[in-house]
Amino acid sequence: MKYIKLILLLTFLSSCTTNKSFVGLYGKCRKSYFACTQIELKADNTFEYFIFMDVGGGNVIKGTWNTISNDTIVLNTYNQPEILKTTYKGKINPDLNGKVRIKISDKNGALGFASVEINDKVSGIATNEYGIAEFETKSLKNVHYKFLGQNETIKIDNSNYNDIEILIKDLNINAIPEFLTDYKIVVKGNKLILNTNYIHKKTNLKNKQWK
Repeated sequence: MKYIKLILLLTFLSSCTTNKSFVGLYGKCRKSYFACTQIELKADNTFEYFIFMDVGGGNVIKGTWNTISNDTIVLNTYNQPEILKTTYKGKINPDLNGKVRIKISDKNGALGFASVEINDKVSGIATNEYGIAEFETKSLKNVHYKFLGQNETIKIDNSNYNDIEILIKDLNINAIPEFLTDYKIVVKGNKLILNTNYIHKKTNLKNKQWK
């Protein structure tokens, strides 16, 4: 009985790791295309993701893929962000009587001219060149920032904090992404469904647009 259970467990784990029917090239590009996207899922659970745009040119990002259910896979590029999650440090600064000071930074330093809103977006201003925004308020519930298309809401655990330093996760805002982390794609039959606007059908490998 123990051996049977072990075999069943190994079979289950194997099925969660890969599905050979998913292997292949998805996305057929038209002749003389101005934009083209293709994904090749390989049998060794690696992938190559080709993105071409007329203005920015083409690029291939590489990584690994795994199945997490009968119809869903996740992609993880070899290149991963240094800072995966946005974090903050808060304190009570007696010199900021009736005010809240918020500083927004990324791994490269202060983010000037980022949009900052507080307390469910009731009040908002832009950070200065040092990444700092100050608000007239006695309590702080949350902070929402926007910068170059990336935005998040950060819940503040102590409403009495009035001096906040936020370190945001790595920006991934380019048309051609620098990295993918647990990026889910639904697979239905011969189609990869990235979202409702991007559905790639399986095609012959001879249609591959890169080497």
